[in-house]
Amino acid sequence: MNFTIHEPAPANVEPEFDCIFCEKPALRSSEAGSTATTRTVEVFCRHCGARKTVTTRLSADGQRWELAD
Repeated sequence: MNFTIHEPAPANVEPEFDCIFCEKPALRSSEAGSTATTRTVEVFCRHCGARKTVTTRLSADGQRWELAD
């Protein structure tokens, strides 16, 4: 995984990501899909060029976003 979810990641805002290589905030370049409990987005690091499609889901208690396996 090239990216980690930026903590905290409350359920009432879209999840943000950090690049594990640069340890800097990454950009969401496009949304590939979403449901009420999941988000799939293309994430891009403008510093090192890392790019990956990342899926997040709501935690079991529905309070925060977490990376899907």
